[in-house]
Amino acid sequence: MTRTLSSIITAAVGQDITQPIYLIRMAWDTEVRICTWDTNISWNSETWTASGAGIKSLSAERGTLTLPNGDGDPWLALVNSEVPLDRVIQIYEHHTSTASPAGSDAELLFSGRMDGDTISGVDITISLVEGRTNKGFPASSIGAPTYNFLLPVGSKLYWGFDVLTVN
Repeated sequence: MTRTLSSIITAAVGQDITQPIYLIRMAWDTEVRICTWDTNISWNSETWTASGAGIKSLSAERGTLTLPNGDGDPWLALVNSEVPLDRVIQIYEHHTSTASPAGSDAELLFSGRMDGDTISGVDITISLVEGRTNKGFPASSIGAPTYNFLLPVGSKLYWGFDVLTVN
């Protein structure tokens, strides 16, 4: 699929240094949409609120979300009242130029769940893990093995003092 890039995205790609902006959707009791930009961003007919949040070490399997823990920040009360464990989170990378985040586009980078949290005097750190709901079985299950090489009939296997013959 091809598409034409807007002039804003083309300008962002052409910069020598870029800073990614992340849009974060969190499934608390009431959904929360925040961004890592210093002002609110409107994308996909939704408002993503400036938050002071940060994303570290993000991959398809895991990542870390940091939220500020200062006076006037709502995160400590939220984390204490609505435990983050196993709540859904989605993180989009917002492609923009630093001059104008409006009118840009975003791409889903991570879809998973919040895991354990650590609270310090400065920030709240929440670990992120891949989306277990995307799997067809519980995370603790073990699937049946798949064999793609079978020994010929008559082969002998030596297991300790036992000898097994393939039938």
